[in-house]
Amino acid sequence: MQALTVKIRILPAQPDILRHLGKEYIRVVNLLTEQAEQLRSFPKTTTKNVETILPSAVCNQSIRDAKSVFRKSKKLGGRPILKKPVYFVNNQNYTVFENTVAFPIVVDGKTKKTAFRATMTSRDRELLCKGKFGLMRIMEKSGKWYAQISVEVPTSVTINENIMGIDLGLKVPAVAVTSTGKTCFFGKGRQNKYI
Repeated sequence: MQALTVKIRILPAQPDILRHLGKEYIRVVNLLTEQAEQLRSFPKTTTKNVETILPSAVCNQSIRDAKSVFRKSKKLGGRPILKKPVYFVNNQNYTVFENTVAFPIVVDGKTKKTAFRATMTSRDRELLCKGKFGLMRIMEKSGKWYAQISVEVPTSVTINENIMGIDLGLKVPAVAVTSTGKTCFFGKGRQNKYI
């Protein structure tokens, strides 16, 4: 299985809602890591304990992210403060259709799975049909909104095919290695010196 990221452009009618939810997601992650740092261990936390407007599925994901950020901060010795607004949705809570992507957002205090228009290439559609979905990340880049979906695609195994990799040196081809493990050197050193 090969892990790939498919980037789909989404066209939200009200981008302010997504921007607000992204900031709220980052605020929750930073708050939970700060609390864990003060307690010196990550407390048992559920969506009931966290004060947020995020949907419960997304809040659970933010708790998982906060745990991983806290583990990382223990290794590095300092707590990273996340700033870029993003919104993560796990694979059980979003659906991808032909021209839309649907995921839960909060509208007027109620959680609702909302569909957003999306533009994707035929290659993206093919990968999404063949692969197994992972985490989806909603982000804004240069005023445009994107849904980045991690997909695990089965790799095709080649049988009875010879493959050769060539390592090009600085000035000349240096080494070629075949799939059988045979290594061959090309060129003579003294002659290559003047090429």
